[in-house]
Amino acid sequence: MKNRKHMGWFLAALVACSAVFSSAARKDEITLVMVPREDATVQLGKDIANKYTTLLVSYKLGANGTVSLHGWTGTKWLNIAPTDFVAGNFFKNPPDSALIIEKKDAPVSGKLIPPEEWCLSVSKITTAELRPLIHLVGQYYDFSSKDWKWFSTRYNLEMDAINPEGLNMAWYNKRMAEHLKPHAAQGANDLQYWVSIRQPVVPEPVVSGSEDEEPEAEEEVGNPFTNEVPSAVIMGAPEAPEEMQ
Repeated sequence: MKNRKHMGWFLAALVACSAVFSSAARKDEITLVMVPREDATVQLGKDIANKYTTLLVSYKLGANGTVSLHGWTGTKWLNIAPTDFVAGNFFKNPPDSALIIEKKDAPVSGKLIPPEEWCLSVSKITTAELRPLIHLVGQYYDFSSKDWKWFSTRYNLEMDAINPEGLNMAWYNKRMAEHLKPHAAQGANDLQYWVSIRQPVVPEPVVSGSEDEEPEAEEEVGNPFTNEVPSAVIMGAPEAPEEMQ
């Protein structure tokens, strides 16, 4: 009976994660990642930026609804004026999606939600606790087995804690009983921290009028910060005003 219950949790976790993160492969996308300006979340943001094409922005909430924004170039932080953030004047190439990380007791305001004009897909994780945060970030990026192991070692967290579903891991290395541990229920419970703010509408496929037409060559998008793959590029001015009213 106990194993049957664990099996139910395990399958529920897999189904739930599949539904939420069905388009989670981000290798060929630019993702805007926004993190609270605290050591742990900033470090996680940098680690993500080292592995995926990322526009990394840190934010600090102030009194009376003010906010300070800084973008990571890969070597230093640049100030981003709130007006430039709203207008999308802080990057070279626009992001395909945005992932906002917020502390449980400090939700971000609508001013920090990227406008639809330059970012169609926006999601949010409503916890800065590292275990569930890495679990959900890994789901979002569809971490490979190598990445799951790297983050497990980097943050000294057990693999079962950050990847309770065992996604992209070799199942044949474990006995079935190990897959039925209560960690799967914990994984499904982490979805309470996931919020989908806005997702793009997938257009209907268009049938080409001629089979002889040659497809247009796609413009190669490099690092939006430096035009080098795999980073992304933040553009800003150190003297830019820091607060948004």
